[in-house]
Amino acid sequence: MRTKPSGGAAAVAALLAVGAAAADAPSGWRISRGDVRVTCPLTVGGSFDARTTALRGALTLTSASPAALGGALAVDLKTLETGIPLRDEHLRDRYLETGKGQGFDTAVLSDVRLPEAGPGFSGRTRFTGTLLLHGTRRPVSGPAEIRRDPDGAVHVDATFPVVLADYGIAAPRYLGVGVKDEVQVRTSLTASPDGVAAADR
Repeated sequence: MRTKPSGGAAAVAALLAVGAAAADAPSGWRISRGDVRVTCPLTVGGSFDARTTALRGALTLTSASPAALGGALAVDLKTLETGIPLRDEHLRDRYLETGKGQGFDTAVLSDVRLPEAGPGFSGRTRFTGTLLLHGTRRPVSGPAEIRRDPDGAVHVDATFPVVLADYGIAAPRYLGVGVKDEVQVRTSLTASPDGVAAADR
C-alpha cells in the first residue's frame, strides 16, 4: 500500500521535465499540475491504486548535457486515496506513519539526472534520482516520456519501482489480503517556466 510516492512520492517524474531544457530555454521550472499513482499488486492477484494530485516543487537546470536538475519535488502522503476510507487510514497511519512528521509525511525526489538527454530533448529517455520516503533515502530510476509546448511548458510521464522493504515499510495487509513488496509509481505532470503560475496557463 505504499509508495511512497511519488512518488512519489513519488514524485519522481516531475524532475525530468527540467533536465531537457535547451540553452536558450528557461533555467527554472515550477510544477503547475501533477498526478501521482501508486499501483499496489495484491498477493492474491489483482491490484489497487493509491492516488494524489498533491505534487509540488521547483527545479533548476544545473547541467545541460547530460541533463542534471537542482531542487526537489514533494508529494504530500497524507493526501493519498485508494477509494476505501479505512484502507486510506491504514496506509497513512500504520504503514507510511505520516504522523511522525518530517521525512514521513512527505515523499521527496531530488538529484535528478537524465544521462541520455541533451539540450532540447523530447521523447523517451531514462532518469535517475534520490527518493526520500519513510525517513530513508534510496536511489530510484526508470523510464520517462517528455513532451514540450511552444510556450516552454514541459509534460512528463515517468514510472519507477519502489521496494517497500528498502524503506523500512512493513508489509501492508488489509482484511487478510497482502500487498506485494514491490509497487509501481507513475507520475504525470506539467512543469511551467518559473514565474508562470498555474492560474496564468
